[in-house]
Amino acid sequence: MGSCNIHYRWIPACARMTERVEPMHIKVMGQGPNLVMLHGWSMHSAVWHDLAEGLAKHFTLHLVDLPGHGQSEWQADALELDVVVKNLAKELPETAYWLGWSLGGLISIAFADHFPNRVKKIILMSATPCFVQVTGWSCAMDASVFKTFADNLEDDQATTLQRFLLLQARGSQQSRDTIRQLTQQLTIEKPPVADALQAGLKLLIEIDLRTQFATLQCPIKMILGDRDTLIPTQMLDDAKQLNPKVEIALLAGAGHAPFIAQAAQCQQEIEKFINE
Repeated sequence: MGSCNIHYRWIPACARMTERVEPMHIKVMGQGPNLVMLHGWSMHSAVWHDLAEGLAKHFTLHLVDLPGHGQSEWQADALELDVVVKNLAKELPETAYWLGWSLGGLISIAFADHFPNRVKKIILMSATPCFVQVTGWSCAMDASVFKTFADNLEDDQATTLQRFLLLQARGSQQSRDTIRQLTQQLTIEKPPVADALQAGLKLLIEIDLRTQFATLQCPIKMILGDRDTLIPTQMLDDAKQLNPKVEIALLAGAGHAPFIAQAAQCQQEIEKFINE
């Protein structure tokens, strides 16, 4: 494929923002140490349902709806990486553990890079520092897959989102149950804003955080299903080369949303890592 080596860089929010971005909707539940949870593309915080119920027994959860998703309002540029990180910093605890799924993992890496003293440990679930193939990073999707989703969104958003749900569940031993639950969660809130979906895809296509990932000082754990159709398992080895301190958990039979099909096992991996 052609070169897509677009690297992440910080641009002051004030340089491009003309309006104040509204605060994101963040549900707080549970008791114990703070744990921030960021959902993936096209979803919202309720997608964590079963996992959140278990984790809330031991942690104070901060369940974020990213801009234009769930109950969070949308404003232009609200999902520019520097902007969303800066606004998360305003709304979340001074220190916390972080858990990011898919796109939420990419944003979590950026936050930990920009605010290293605020992230105790970071858990990346079905997430990678670079989602598309670029020079020296073949363990990823061809950028054309995400670009096709971006094109199709303009014609039929509902069908495009359903196709993405199928892609996330494909390969999982419990794919039907995963599709059912993802579909249910997607429909319990108002549909995501079209511009927010396009902005999220832009992040997945353009952002390369390998350099930032390699220099993170906080402990990192990566949880990946061995049947994930969006992230090859080879990524774990390549990520380990970038940052040798990374801990890895490969879940047998799981797809791109392991916290749905294997909530108990994911909870065990998360709590074990945090409590070490």
